Amino acid sequence: MKTPSYWTIQVLPEGSGSSHSYRLRKRTAVLAVAGVLALAGLTSAFFVGMLGSRDALDEVNRYRAENEQLIATLDAMETRSQRLGLALDDMAAREQRFRVVAGLPLIEPEVYSVGVGGPGGGNAVEALSDIAPDLAMTASDVSLDLDELVRRADLLSASLSESVESVELQRDQFRRIPAIWPVVAENSWISSGFSHNRMHPLLGYRRPHPGVDISADFGSPVVASGAGRVVAAGQRSGYGRMVEVDHGDGYVSRYAHLASLKVRVGAEVDRGDVLGEVGRSGLATGPNLHYEVIRDGRPENPFNYLLDDRTGR
Repeated sequence: MKTPSYWTIQVLPEGSGSSHSYRLRKRTAVLAVAGVLALAGLTSAFFVGMLGSRDALDEVNRYRAENEQLIATLDAMETRSQRLGLALDDMAAREQRFRVVAGLPLIEPEVYSVGVGGPGGGNAVEALSDIAPDLAMTASDVSLDLDELVRRADLLSASLSESVESVELQRDQFRRIPAIWPVVAENSWISSGFSHNRMHPLLGYRRPHPGVDISADFGSPVVASGAGRVVAAGQRSGYGRMVEVDHGDGYVSRYAHLASLKVRVGAEVDRGDVLGEVGRSGLATGPNLHYEVIRDGRPENPFNYLLDDRTGR
């Protein structure tokens, strides 16, 4: 049988005094030391766990506060998006009136709602719904609102661009229509009207008169009745000195019996630009402007195009 071994622990006091010796079996000493170490480990683990739990709780509280702040921010964004939606409603009503002025068909109310609806937010919101459902729901609502606002804004922008283009086109077309009185004079009047069978004052027989004669003082300015390009400027039999302006869209205006010419072929003229002066060149009995409006190659009564319907003054 094996003889048990022992450990002798001797305690020596500091300074004077007697020492003390303790005799322990080796097995008992080892178990005691192990127990002390185990107790120390458990105590450390307990305190570490307590500290870890407190850190985790602080982290949870921080995430909860951030979550509440995000929800408040999203609520504020939703409120602002609703106000923006009301502003877009007002813009849409004005835009519809603008389309009427521009000569465009109105946009049906259903068009504004096309493509709006359905889940919003995408994958980010779906992932968020598992850990923060309230935040995910608010984010989804805001995402839907913003998607609708962006789509409506894009639609309004496109519609307004179309309206502006239409107005510009119509303004350009109107600017080119021969529509103003072509003589600048204090006293000018239509001395001979448009006719398909008029007795010519010099030739003595009837023939068509494809325009109007406007009597005015010799040298009075003759102006373009609409914007266009000068396609003829010179002498022509019967007309004397004459200018023709091509206004586009099939419109041509003709100015004859001029005393002098102020433009050349190829010149771009705007409405009101001076083309020449009233004279009596060609077959004319006195100073007057022979004025014609031709559309698609056929003469039309210029009086029907004049904005100021004066026949004499």
